[in-house]
Amino acid sequence: MIQNSFAKSFVRAFTRSFTVLLLLALAGCGFQLRGSQLGLDADLGPLTVVASSPDSDLPRQLARALRSAGATHPLDGEPASTLRLLVETWQDRPLTVDANVEVREFIMVYVVEFELIGPDKAVRIPRQRVELDREYTFDVTAAGGTPAERALIRDELSRDMVGTLIRRLAAAQRVGI
Repeated sequence: MIQNSFAKSFVRAFTRSFTVLLLLALAGCGFQLRGSQLGLDADLGPLTVVASSPDSDLPRQLARALRSAGATHPLDGEPASTLRLLVETWQDRPLTVDANVEVREFIMVYVVEFELIGPDKAVRIPRQRVELDREYTFDVTAAGGTPAERALIRDELSRDMVGTLIRRLAAAQRVGI
């Protein structure tokens, strides 16, 4: 009985010590959760997002994420930087075909071209192209699931694009835009 309680307390103490050491090691090596380092500096100033496509959801999603990252929306008449989304395209392309020449895998490609114009109308980030893609399979026996799968992939690519654009802005800030 004494050995059993000793073993339980030893295991509990070892587990706690190991957990604390693991957390200290992660903190010491610079580990950060994804998204926690995406803060934008205040010197970026107020920022507006302008898209070439009026029916796109990207500007709204991006504006929300920029606010979360520390960017501010300009007040009336206040000079502001402008993130211009110049091109936004979606493409589905066949990736592989089977022996019957039927497409079995597709690749969905999401392309955005953007530039950042400063409040003084100078180009701070020249036109850049960001291309993200995901592969997905097409199963003839489950063709009804394909539209839902495509919508899920499209949402995922949209979220990834927002994160990519914010990381590009943050990186440009670090090098002194």
